[in-house]
This record gives sequence, C-alpha cells and structure tokens, in this order.
Amino acid sequence: MIKCNGCGAIIQDTDDNKPGFVPKINDKTKYCMRCYKMIHYNELPKIIATNEDYIRVIDNVLKKDGLIIYVVDIFQFKNTFRDDMINRLRDRNVILVANKFDIFPHSTVPLKIVDWLNHQCMSKSFKVLASMVVSSKNGLFIKDLVSLIEMFRKEDSDVYFVGSANVGKSSLINAILRDEYSIKTDTISTSVIPGTTLNEINIPFFNDNGKLVDTPGLINDYDVLGKLLPKSYEKIMTKTELKPKTYPLDDNLALFIGGLASIEVLDKGDSAAIIYASNDIKIHKTNTSRVDDLLNNRIGDVLLPPTKEEVLNISYETKEIEFDGKKKKAIWFSGFGFITILGKCKIKVRYIKGTEVLITNAII
Repeated sequence: MIKCNGCGAIIQDTDDNKPGFVPKINDKTKYCMRCYKMIHYNELPKIIATNEDYIRVIDNVLKKDGLIIYVVDIFQFKNTFRDDMINRLRDRNVILVANKFDIFPHSTVPLKIVDWLNHQCMSKSFKVLASMVVSSKNGLFIKDLVSLIEMFRKEDSDVYFVGSANVGKSSLINAILRDEYSIKTDTISTSVIPGTTLNEINIPFFNDNGKLVDTPGLINDYDVLGKLLPKSYEKIMTKTELKPKTYPLDDNLALFIGGLASIEVLDKGDSAAIIYASNDIKIHKTNTSRVDDLLNNRIGDVLLPPTKEEVLNISYETKEIEFDGKKKKAIWFSGFGFITILGKCKIKVRYIKGTEVLITNAII
C-alpha cells in the first residue's frame, strides 16, 4: 500500500473520482494526480476532506501517546481556536502555535501576542505546555518551535499537527523540513481550498524513528469561505503584511469591508476603528443613509469581494454592539479579519448570514 506524500490518500489507479488516483502505479509514484496538479500547475483540487474524515483521523490521533501541536491562524484566531477542538485536547500534551505572524504589521511585539494567547487559553480553562507565534511562510520562530518539540516530546513518540482547515499545518511541517534539512520544495501539498489534506501524512523526522504527522483540518461551517467561490479566496486570505486602516467614528458613518461586512455608527462617543483585513479587500466609507442602496446595487461592483455571482447566494444579518471604552476591543469576523475599537461607542455590525461575529479584548 502506497500513500500519497502530498495528501495522505492511498494511491489507486481504478477510479479518478476518488482520492489517491494515478493513471499508472509504479515504484516512482510519490504523488496522486490531484496533488501533482496542485504542485506543478497550481490547479485547485476537486476532491477535499470532510469533517467526517477529520473526526475519524483526530479520534485515532488522540488514542496515541504523542505530543500535539495545535495550530491556529493568528489572523483568524476566533475562527480557529474552537471549543470542539479544545474540548478534545484537554488533559493532553499540547503546544499552541499561532501561525501566519508575518502578516501582522512589523511593529507587532511577539511576546505581547503570546501573552494574549495565554489569556485566551485561561478564559477556556485550557492548559497548554507552551504558546508561541510562528510564520511558516518566512520561517520566523521555526527553530524555536523545533526546540520546544524536542523539549516536550517523549522518546520514540510522534508529533501530531492538528487544527482547522487553512491554518497552515501542512505549510508549517514543510517549513520545519526546509529549516532542518534545507529541502527547497514542499513535501506536503497545500492549497487555499479547505480540506487539501485527506488523511494522516507521516514524515520520518527524529533519530528514534518518531514522525511528524499532518492531519486533515476541521472545516468551520461558519467560515466565510464556505459562502463564496474559490475565485474570491485569494483576495480574502491575505499573504502579505497588513496595512491597517484607521477611521474616526463620526456620526452617521458607515464602513464597508468589501461586501463581506459593514459597521454603522449609532452613537459615536469618542472612538475610532482600525480595520485589519486583506489589502485586496476594498474598504468603502459612506453615510449610513446610503447603506441599503449599496447593499442592493453595488455589491460585486463598488463592494468587492464578493463577486456578483456570489451575491446571489448570500444574505446578511445585523447585530448592535455597545463598547464602554474601558478596554480596547476586537470584533472578529469568520474568515477574513477583525476590527479594533478604541473608545466608547455603539455600532451596528452587518455580516453574511451563516458566519460569526465574536468580541475579545484587542489582540494588538
């Protein structure tokens, strides 16, 4: 039995509609056709893992006595630091790793983010061995992660990378292999499409035969990506350093984050909003009197993303939120960013139905 090095599927040559298909199996077969096309042609996969696949794999992982690396996306923290995952990992040996630190402004202090992560764990009564930030893209703090792994891993045991889809588990393992062995090409397939990894992928790594193990990612039903088409994914999932935009919250002000969400000022107090979202998402400033007209006529045009094609399948809901100004707060949107609120105010938040809006103390 041969497994694909890219997605973990069992290699087979009988059904091109099932995972692991190749036209012909031989001794040199390392990747299925799906992964080969992703690696060499950047083709989006048609076959993806499901949450049933994920639960099956993660339940198998939790039966084993290995070190667990719980990977979250620091830019989409509230979307990837999930209660269903936390509850499964309680009382296990876990290192919390917040990936994609490179997209935060370069002035961001890593230790302050780690302190914020620790407070988030405490709020869930979730004990971890350590918390840290990394960047799988530019290799930031990868050596520190390897040192932590070597410190906490038991002899002869494996290290399991778990977490939601698109947090960068596969990319993180690829980054470790690049750093430790100077491997220039990715060993494991990656894609903006959630569900790229289909099964466990075992990478021999330690001298005592212990392995790094990649696992499928749990797909969040509330993620905005599930409401859109792949053509919008690249715009939403930022890959470059964010350029936050600051706006005083004046009377009757409305701010659109593309057509993905908006905020309307109901009571300005003395406040401001700082928007952290992909640089490819258009921020549109307008008056509250124009909100309905823009929503009805300009999504997919002035307000991008979503595209006009995607608008046909989405609707919006609203939530009023009041801030007392005692602490800086963050409004997190499922899958595409957050807004830091400074000061006292009352606003109406509009967001795509079926996604989430969550509030925390400000991360920055």
